[in-house]
Amino acid sequence: MKIYLAAPYAARELVKGYAAELTRIGFTVTSSWIDETHDINAGTTGAATDLDDTQVAAHAAGDLYDIDLADLLVAFTAKATSTEGGSGGRHVETGYAIAKNKPVVVVGEPENVFHRLGRACTLVPDWHEAVIELSARLVEGRHPRARAMCDEVAG
Repeated sequence: MKIYLAAPYAARELVKGYAAELTRIGFTVTSSWIDETHDINAGTTGAATDLDDTQVAAHAAGDLYDIDLADLLVAFTAKATSTEGGSGGRHVETGYAIAKNKPVVVVGEPENVFHRLGRACTLVPDWHEAVIELSARLVEGRHPRARAMCDEVAG
């Protein structure tokens, strides 16, 4: 199963560690943003004002491509990563995944109404519970795309 990890850019190192955990379990992480080497500062977070428009467009397109490759998106709230809000890019990524009918696992307390959209999002309180949820999906063969298709047929 392929997973995209969406989180505040300032939480990159934390999320990189989570990606390593998921890889050891048997998942493929498609989030290439965690391998970027930009310093994390006021000019690379938020609107990334230290980057020119071409760089920003490339990063945004790359993130959407990485989501397209994934079967499921894990969205970390700011509280779950101990970061202050962030740019909100993860919210765009979450909406994009929902629009593409990809299941979303939200880690932390919901930050908006879409996180509580039960047909698309599963809420878990922390990373430990997220790993349990993802592992159950892997072991039980609950492939996210198959579940979405079943929900569509039943609904």
